[in-house]
Amino acid sequence: MISPREATLAVMGALRLARFDEKGTLFFNATVQGFWNSFWGAAIIAPLYFLEVTVRGFYGHMPDMSLRYVSLEIIMFAMSWVAFPLAMVYVCRVLGWSQRFLIFGVANNWADVVVSMFALPIQIAITLGALSGSAMSFMLALIIVYSLGLSWFVARHTLAINAMAATAVVVMSVFINFFIRYWGALLMSPA
Repeated sequence: MISPREATLAVMGALRLARFDEKGTLFFNATVQGFWNSFWGAAIIAPLYFLEVTVRGFYGHMPDMSLRYVSLEIIMFAMSWVAFPLAMVYVCRVLGWSQRFLIFGVANNWADVVVSMFALPIQIAITLGALSGSAMSFMLALIIVYSLGLSWFVARHTLAINAMAATAVVVMSVFINFFIRYWGALLMSPA
């Protein structure tokens, strides 16, 4: 269980990273326990994520909130939190970045919380029709660019790698998340 102090410091560190301040990493518990504790970020963001899923289910593209739909969303949420860090364990081992993996994993998980806190309300507003047209396009583009930029910044500074390597890490993350969403869309489509 993560302590309130560790969670508070982690959120403070993530907010500093969100401003592209690499000193945000000083707030993280870069230990094995700190790595596992960083997955509590998923618990912090889960209520907002499931609100977005519910809104999408009732007002968006899904005709009903079936058990299948909700189950697949829960599985995709869990996979999105676990798949990339697992892949990075292997990548870090192969490329000799293992000594920096813990700080990367912790920072990446907590940075995801910050991005989600901005992205999910925008997605809810889009689904409800509060944002449409050029405002919707602008906000989506802003979130995507910001998210990719923050992911690149975290990889570059926590793994102490060059710009090309950080870009490759971000591309891998995007590919993994795309695959999870694609797989989920296939399973949600009518049989």
